[in-house]
Amino acid sequence: MRQLFTLPTALLLTLLPPLVLAEQPSARWQALCEAQLPPTVVEVTAEPAPVRHRRDRSIADLMQIQRLPQENAFTLGLTELQLGTRIAFRSPTLSHPLERLVCMRPAITVTLSLDPHVVSVASEFEDGSCAHRHILAHEMRHVQINQLTLASAADRMREGMQQSFGNKVYYGEPKELQERLTRHIREQWLPWVDAQMKHTLQRHREIDTPEEYARNRTACGGEIARTLDAMR
Repeated sequence: MRQLFTLPTALLLTLLPPLVLAEQPSARWQALCEAQLPPTVVEVTAEPAPVRHRRDRSIADLMQIQRLPQENAFTLGLTELQLGTRIAFRSPTLSHPLERLVCMRPAITVTLSLDPHVVSVASEFEDGSCAHRHILAHEMRHVQINQLTLASAADRMREGMQQSFGNKVYYGEPKELQERLTRHIREQWLPWVDAQMKHTLQRHREIDTPEEYARNRTACGGEIARTLDAMR
């Protein structure tokens, strides 16, 4: 089993810094923006992604990817993932009557996914065999942890972003405002989601125990053990 993440960090609540304008918008226009703009909307969802299965890598191939700490242990299966994100804006704006400026409250949708989410079973174990089913069931426990963690991270990210943005009005040029918001999410929030996935490492270690590796030798009437012994 291999995860592509390492250490957790605390929840980020960094506020988006205000845009510095050559001249501050007039109080009258600010009051108009405050009154007419719809409230801030933040949506964060975890999108289910299909698990892809690979049968084209041998035990030796998988061991080149994952270095096991246990002596005389073999990599029979492997779960790999990549965190994917999409950010969409549908923020209505009001234009300044005399300048090329707009005001807006953000309406943002962030979609998180684990794609690709790939499960490999070593090619030495025939598809449909008891050994293949045994190894696949182990890897799917890792998949479940990843999926539950992403769903939890999406909920917490939504709550944190809602606190961070509040109902504040932002002022600036249209393109620049969207670039700033996108950069803020990518630099401040996506590292936090990445950290939540890293935090699952301990839960994965609780699956990848020496006892679990030892159990492989007795599973399926010794089918896995015979394959491993033939490699020695």
